[in-house]
Amino acid sequence: MSHPSKRRNETQADPAAVPAPRSGATGTTGSSTSAVPVLEARDPAVQGLIEAHLRDGCGVDTQAVRDCFIWNGLQSEVDPGGELDVEEEFLRRAGMEFERQAALTPGTADRALLCLWVHHSSVRAWNHTYRVDMLMKCMARFRDVVRRAWGIDGEPDATVELALRLCDLVREEIALEDALKTGSRPRYTEALDTVIGSCAGLLHDAGAEGGPVGGFVAGEVAVRRQYHLVLRDLHRALVAQSSGQRERFEVRKVLRHLVNAWPFSSVELSKMNAHRQALERLREAQKDKWMRIDEGRIVYLFPFGVTGVDYETIRARLKRSLAGPGAVRPLAVIDHFTYHADIWEPRLEKGKRFDGLELILPKVRLRVDGDTVEELNAALRFSPMGVHSLRLERTVEDLYPSQLHAAMFRAAREHGTVEVSCEGSGATWDRLARFARDLILRQLPEELAHRPDLDGKAPGDAPRIHRGRSHVLVRVLRASERGREFEESAGDEARLVQDGKRLLELVGSSVLLHAAPDAKESLWDWIRLADDHSKRIWNQRNQGDLLISTENTTVIAALDAPNFISGDLEAIAEFTACLSGMMAAWNHQLDDYRAGVTEIIAGYTRPGADRTAQMEAMKRKRMQMLEFEGDTRQVIALLHSPGLLRSPSNAAALRRLLAARGVDEQLGGFSARLNEVMADQSEATLQRWEGDRHQRVRDSLTAAVSALSVCAAISIWQAAGFWSPAGWGAATVVVAAWAAVYVSAQWVSYNGGVWSTVRFLAGSPVRAVRRAHTRAARLRLRRIARP
Repeated sequence: MSHPSKRRNETQADPAAVPAPRSGATGTTGSSTSAVPVLEARDPAVQGLIEAHLRDGCGVDTQAVRDCFIWNGLQSEVDPGGELDVEEEFLRRAGMEFERQAALTPGTADRALLCLWVHHSSVRAWNHTYRVDMLMKCMARFRDVVRRAWGIDGEPDATVELALRLCDLVREEIALEDALKTGSRPRYTEALDTVIGSCAGLLHDAGAEGGPVGGFVAGEVAVRRQYHLVLRDLHRALVAQSSGQRERFEVRKVLRHLVNAWPFSSVELSKMNAHRQALERLREAQKDKWMRIDEGRIVYLFPFGVTGVDYETIRARLKRSLAGPGAVRPLAVIDHFTYHADIWEPRLEKGKRFDGLELILPKVRLRVDGDTVEELNAALRFSPMGVHSLRLERTVEDLYPSQLHAAMFRAAREHGTVEVSCEGSGATWDRLARFARDLILRQLPEELAHRPDLDGKAPGDAPRIHRGRSHVLVRVLRASERGREFEESAGDEARLVQDGKRLLELVGSSVLLHAAPDAKESLWDWIRLADDHSKRIWNQRNQGDLLISTENTTVIAALDAPNFISGDLEAIAEFTACLSGMMAAWNHQLDDYRAGVTEIIAGYTRPGADRTAQMEAMKRKRMQMLEFEGDTRQVIALLHSPGLLRSPSNAAALRRLLAARGVDEQLGGFSARLNEVMADQSEATLQRWEGDRHQRVRDSLTAAVSALSVCAAISIWQAAGFWSPAGWGAATVVVAAWAAVYVSAQWVSYNGGVWSTVRFLAGSPVRAVRRAHTRAARLRLRRIARP
């Protein structure tokens, strides 16, 4: 007889066939002598009882355990810029905390309750995080730590194993959601059957174990199993409805019965309700025509900006090629990357042009499932204007709404895991965004770094990469009207869509009207998407041409125009989307300037500081900021001028797109910040402090001269016979001592402290020798220069 945990493909059962959640009883299990609270699954107070038992009875810091599943604060602590991945540091800290708390639970029941508390904390974090990959790794780290700390592998304990398997069930459910976000029906179906089989096996073992923990696990898993059984029936109903078949699943009646019979959470009920709404809207859409993209192009853009090195340095260093073991090596280097190069004005200054260096990368492949492999053309682009990006594109054919919906959010960091590979690299990634992150933030800075053997012995600036918002660009080349999804009909029978207005009337056009989403409740979530956030630009060239701009998506549909016309719009839209990387670099330079000014002021006021060096550093910072201000204002003016593009219609399209995408608003915000920085009076304050410091020198000289004058007067009075010689001698000593103390105090204050003054006096002979040597050299040069 097979083990219950191996069962798969459970059939739909009547809700009454699965036992309802049962209550545990107060008692002890195993070697524990502490009383275990009554554990009733889905009881609102049960988590409070578990927390109180762990905190008061064992001394476990339950808040620290819960904080192990919250990494947003750690991100701000380790990397305030949010550009690095804190995964390794987070898992290291979480593992140390898990090990510390696990040592406080010697009894079996206490250990099981700690596992239940981790289960509760992970489910709570799952509802409020985008980093489910980090959540799953954190749960795996907890499992490995406690199994090692408690010696479970050597001496298994059924109760603790049961609680750990409940935590593993959460990981399987997260994997199910991950499969949902890939848009692959086979992967989702397989993962759903896996979860249902695991629920059945765990439910059987929990019932056989008994006890408070077994009763809690059985009650919780019974609800989860029933929930996933309903999801599977809803999924099958959605597939049938999309294929034009009749499904007899009375979803309203079933859900009404389940709500009354089972203690589902609000999150579970909302997901089932979302499936129900998708199914009902699919039913309503059966009488309408469906959209299918017969031919199109999808471009995934990962914009970024570079600070620390200029374009010519980037160009020179990248000409060496991206080398190194396991690295993505370019296949070719092109000096002018713009495919539609003729649309840009060629007479612009060299530093203001958009068409620059392009590194052609090997093919990037996405393996969604066994039957779906997507191949992308990849390239890194760098422009003198500072608009850089990683660009991946592919041609698409015969995409229905659900397939287009899945393809549009492949570049999102929150999408389902797919196997990403790049030819010749020998490495794989689990997301397209991870591939882009490693290439842009890890490999590229190494290639742009200064190398004395190739760049000379002079030290170079350290480059820094600043990522913008990823963007998806869809260009619809040919679309047709279909009766329903998965309809197999000859091309002659399908009616081609003529313009954008008709395209938006078809079922599935909501995919084009919405930004690429970061979460879905079902594979048919596109049926409920709204276009509230979309901005449509009509008639760019011809009547009916459509351009849609959302937060992170641009759609171009010029269906009755040749491809080269829509290609111009694609180039302009791509340029606009990549401006976010340039803006990220600009804003970083403002932040870096402010931080540098604050550091210089703090260093100036620090005792013993070299204040002259701080003044020179402030002047250099100010000159760099003045140069930066001039460059940025020229670029902003160029973006809104008709001189960037050769065609007036393309220039007009660019201005409309800048306004629609909110770039004008972002530029306005940056200009306000720049004005605020340029109006900063930190340099004037430092100059005033420096003036006060030099005034001390003048005051010390005045005091010395005054003391000498008083001493001369004393000598005259003493020679004239007024008063006694001893009295005048004492007065002279007092005046000289006062002058010496006052001048010394002023000089110490001028140099920033006693030790700074000592160092200044110790270095005076060396400086005197250097000055003498310099003067002698000047004299020799003058003699040589004389005729």
